[in-house]
Amino acid sequence: MEENLITKKELLEITGISYGALYRWKRMKLLPDDWFIHRSTYTGHETFFPRDKVLARVEEIQRLKETMSLDEIAQRFRPGPPGEVSMTAAEVAGAGISVPPVINQYLGISGKDGAFGYSELLELYTFSGLLMQGSLSREEAYSACQAVAAASPEISEPVVYVLRKYGVPFCITAGEMQKIQFDGSAVLAATISVAEQRQKLDALLTEKGMIS
Repeated sequence: MEENLITKKELLEITGISYGALYRWKRMKLLPDDWFIHRSTYTGHETFFPRDKVLARVEEIQRLKETMSLDEIAQRFRPGPPGEVSMTAAEVAGAGISVPPVINQYLGISGKDGAFGYSELLELYTFSGLLMQGSLSREEAYSACQAVAAASPEISEPVVYVLRKYGVPFCITAGEMQKIQFDGSAVLAATISVAEQRQKLDALLTEKGMIS
């Protein structure tokens, strides 16, 4: 399927941002490098962007600029923990991040002691969501949540793919804009956006006053 792309000229016209702002945001990592797609056209070379993603991101940046500096916005988009956080299992349940039965399953399969830092919270939040969806087994969901928490900050817009091959599950982490061709005998069981999991967890923690 052909990607839904937008040209640089169209982006600037639709959003009203300047050429300078566009590339300043790129330098500050507000816009991922791999969203700048360079292609040859009949007029020469043109820069394209994934239409829906870039329009949503620019709209969000413009909204956040009303109350935040660009440095603060860059920190918000930067992959990685937004700050130190430590919670008990009871606090996790009270914050609505997960429910006691799932927390107990997570602690049982992970062997962890019930002290939740940001990485453990991200694992648990992802684990809970995948179990609720019902498409993965407990073991598959745990492998996937580990991959989400371990996603390298060097990967732009990382996505975790959960696959099964001959009944054996495994995970692959790659950039969202990377083109990946799976083995024909592998079945795609789940696709998880790491950024989406982080943003949802961060919003929940912010709402509960656990991070600022």
